[in-house]
Amino acid sequence: MKKALLIIVVVLVAIVGLFLYGGYQMFNQEIAAMRSVQEVRKGVYTLHYKGDYGFKGFLEQGGAKTDAEMATYIAGFLSHGYYKPNVTTPEGGCTTVSGGNLFARNFDWDQKGNLMILHTEPADGYASIATSNLSFLGFGVNWAPSSTYEKMMAIASVYVPLDGMNEKGLCVADLIEIDGDIDVPDTDKPDLTIVGAIRLVLDYAATVEEAVQLLSQYDVFPSVSLMHHLSLSDRNGHSVVVEWKHGELKATPTQLVTNHCLSEVGDSEDIAESQRRFNMLNADYLPVAGNDQAQQAIQAASYQGETLWTVIFDQQALTSTHYFDCQWDNPLTNSLTNNNN
Repeated sequence: MKKALLIIVVVLVAIVGLFLYGGYQMFNQEIAAMRSVQEVRKGVYTLHYKGDYGFKGFLEQGGAKTDAEMATYIAGFLSHGYYKPNVTTPEGGCTTVSGGNLFARNFDWDQKGNLMILHTEPADGYASIATSNLSFLGFGVNWAPSSTYEKMMAIASVYVPLDGMNEKGLCVADLIEIDGDIDVPDTDKPDLTIVGAIRLVLDYAATVEEAVQLLSQYDVFPSVSLMHHLSLSDRNGHSVVVEWKHGELKATPTQLVTNHCLSEVGDSEDIAESQRRFNMLNADYLPVAGNDQAQQAIQAASYQGETLWTVIFDQQALTSTHYFDCQWDNPLTNSLTNNNN
């Protein structure tokens, strides 16, 4: 990912104080999630949210077409309506490989930030494990949930997943699409931003087909004038890239996704590096039939010094294995099954 997907989420300054007079019952889910926040590696945190984090209500009220609209909803829900912010949005190369019931993803970024590994168990959807970059919440590049107040603020990362896998083995990842369409037709469909689309898929889709059908029901908008495409894979062996072209959703079967459009042929010089990675992986590493092949492929496509994390999701075992800053000998493994209780 070479450009910023900057998700601006308002500072929920009122929540901790509200608890003091609002009572435990009103905020019990949020407080349990806040207490679950742990630093498991330097700059890497985990959060477990069980219950209703308001996403169904977010969809029912029409979603959001901008980061500011999404932030306003999150603040209102998490503060139970006590906090109504006035939010403004400032101005402002990844790779996936799938095969052999594995989904591997590099998140390449030229600016460091702290990370959150999310475990969610929504009241009306599928449990999932996902990764979020905390700098995208808008609190600052080096922001970290250290205090009680900051841990409560970190709950907003539930709405900002950048890749993930749910209990049905469906995987999704966001990648910048360098040659993507920016102008999205605004129809009478409800609206979502890219991260909202990822949360939709994780919570409500069991297969690639279901994910594509769900996404087709929404207008999906870019963030800060950058378009994205979504890499999807399920445990049945189906994998596609979802792109939005000329107002239509296009799902193209592929085991590889980098940062250029696959539903149409582009010739921009800007996509040369993306095409190089794609062609190299296609020639040297497909098909992916096991963990060793997936790890070798995703390592070969990483930017040394710019890959913030690599994650390999096992769609059968329902585990995630994260590698941070290309430290391939120091993985962090989490089990979705163990966290779904």
